[in-house]
Amino acid sequence: AQGRVVSNLSASDFEVLEDGKPQKVSAFSLVNIPIERAERPLFASAPVEADVQTNDHVEGRIYLLVLDDVHTDLTRTPRVKAAATRFIETNFGTNDLAAVAFTGRAGDGQDFTNNPRLLVNSINKFQGRKLRSGTLSRIEGARVNPATGALEPGDDIDQMDRAFRARSMANSIRKLSEFMAGVRGRRKAMIMIGEGVDVDIYQAVGQLGSTASSVLLDTHDAIAAATRGNVTIYTIDPRGLMNAEGDLIEVSGTVGDADSRAIANEMRLSQDSLRVLADATGGFAAVNRNDLNGAFDRIVTENSSYYMLGFYSTNDRRNGRFRKLEVRVSRPGLRVRNRAGYYEARGRAG
Repeated sequence: AQGRVVSNLSASDFEVLEDGKPQKVSAFSLVNIPIERAERPLFASAPVEADVQTNDHVEGRIYLLVLDDVHTDLTRTPRVKAAATRFIETNFGTNDLAAVAFTGRAGDGQDFTNNPRLLVNSINKFQGRKLRSGTLSRIEGARVNPATGALEPGDDIDQMDRAFRARSMANSIRKLSEFMAGVRGRRKAMIMIGEGVDVDIYQAVGQLGSTASSVLLDTHDAIAAATRGNVTIYTIDPRGLMNAEGDLIEVSGTVGDADSRAIANEMRLSQDSLRVLADATGGFAAVNRNDLNGAFDRIVTENSSYYMLGFYSTNDRRNGRFRKLEVRVSRPGLRVRNRAGYYEARGRAG
């Protein structure tokens, strides 16, 4: 409960419930991965990069850095680069593997490697390409309603493009999770740095109703792929601690509902999208914080010492529905962090 890892539990200390029904734990293990650091020569400013490859490699953590360029503002490009570089330089061990992927420009990524220089080189190619705030577009497009004579907000001319980008990001997460699923018996960490989607995926009426539903379905598919592949998603918001009303500096006034409350709601929706991805896969969302060192330390800790529990579900339904998981421990004073659940398979069993 105080944030320290407890490493002396047994299978009998755990209780697993699926949709409220107890399940028998059939597989149990404690994973404890050491963190190895590169040695720095006495008179060198940094460790010397190895010029040979070896098969003698101690198993470490697996990280996939996903830089969401399509949902990050251009002005926050330096923050994303600095955060991702700091993670590699500070938290990346010599026994770890990592890759870099972009949600937009796929050709700038880096395949899995334990070479920090190659990872940082890929990170430095990042450039945010987020669309302008939809709320600000509606404010600037304000017009007088001929019928009422009242000033009303205009339209968001980029709304269809926003939905397309949101679906593209979700599909990227799905494909990357399916790729990482090939690494068996391991927990994999996907660290996604971005500002979250700027589409209300729960909008069910109006012009974007069907498109928003498609975004929601694609998000479900992304979470399903991550849970099946044992991929834990950690989301990092590069905006840090900020006031939503700061964006209103760009315009001289507000119109109707398109005011500071609308800007705040837009930010809340984007942060909620980050929380959904993280919470559903057993990770956490680092939002509204300027210092990311604590978040990075926690990611390393959670992927260095953890328990793996397996069970055969007593429910043989295959309709693709979400199943809620709950894990409890009998020893008092402990708190369990676990994946919220998973999406069951569809169709007939193979």
